[in-house]
Amino acid sequence: MAVIVALLGSSAALLTSCADNGPHAPASEGSSSTPEQSHKNVLDIFEAVKSVVGEDGWEAGTQSNWLGCSSNGEDAAQFSLVAIRKHPLPAAPDEVTRGVANALKTDAGLDGVPVQHDDTLRPPRTVVSYPNGYNGGTAADGFGVEFQSGTDFASLIVWGHCVPGEVPDLGTPLNPRPTDLP
Repeated sequence: MAVIVALLGSSAALLTSCADNGPHAPASEGSSSTPEQSHKNVLDIFEAVKSVVGEDGWEAGTQSNWLGCSSNGEDAAQFSLVAIRKHPLPAAPDEVTRGVANALKTDAGLDGVPVQHDDTLRPPRTVVSYPNGYNGGTAADGFGVEFQSGTDFASLIVWGHCVPGEVPDLGTPLNPRPTDLP
């Protein structure tokens, strides 16, 4: 329970430290990005993390959802994913987190992801967060990534880019019912 509380506190800090503290505008006016591309980007980031941490153990602690995110009254959508893995890591937390930072750069195109430490959490965590560092907030369009590792623990939070378009209907391939998730 303490792990979930710490993770939620961390995600609340990331969200509340956003520059505009309100709904996010789409990435840019007339952006060619689509909800499908935003969804794929989030899943690609998750795959990059799993390539370092391992495929197993994420199933029970993974949730994703779509949100409306436009502040100018036009339809816009944002896909988010939270994943928690409570299993032994393949290496020491610092090594795993450095590997995740490298995978985010090479596999997901996120350059300049700093490796940081949070000794206020128990047990302490090694953290990478993009685009503004740990607790530095999201990009103007709401995009952000945070990965934490500790002894026998890893977590990932990804807020996709806010893109023009409607939130996909529940039960469709982009927004399956909770029982339809892979």
